[in-house]
Amino acid sequence: MVAAAHAQGMGYRHSIGIGFERVGLDAPDAIGNRYLLRYAYHLPNDRIVLAANLGYVNALNRRYLPLTKDVYVTGKRRERLTMDLTGSFDFIKHSRHALRLGAGPSLWRRQDELMGPSRYTVLPDGSATNLQINWFTEREINYGFNVLMEYEYAITEKVVVSGNVKFVDLGKAGQSSIYGGGVGYRLQ
Repeated sequence: MVAAAHAQGMGYRHSIGIGFERVGLDAPDAIGNRYLLRYAYHLPNDRIVLAANLGYVNALNRRYLPLTKDVYVTGKRRERLTMDLTGSFDFIKHSRHALRLGAGPSLWRRQDELMGPSRYTVLPDGSATNLQINWFTEREINYGFNVLMEYEYAITEKVVVSGNVKFVDLGKAGQSSIYGGGVGYRLQ
């Protein structure tokens, strides 16, 4: 009972953490890895948490050549620098467990090296020859919103692990489904 009273009585106001997520990207990549740094401010009784996540995605730009038999061209990288702010509410009032649902704004910087109009010859066996690939760079800032569901478990009074599922809508840049987890540390 004393441990529960301490955790619910807010022996901490801040937490920091690191995380790893799988991010659904627009075609052709389908999915990439996002590495995160997280800072969270915990309001009294730890029922409401305001969090900022800074992330980095670096995915391989792999393109299928139409009319060929499974011929792909591996090109330059696709990068995202991401920032998500989320306010969330904990539905479980427990010293070790938290189940949060939240939402907030997202701002992602996108830099992609994409394959433009290209020429190649398809051979009878479905392979390709005489490749002339044109790459172009696309850079833009995308903003939108994120929705989060997160489960957090306190291993000790200070160390926590979490798993989450997110949805991000970045307007014309599209929508992304995200899942992952992390490790955090509670500060005073």
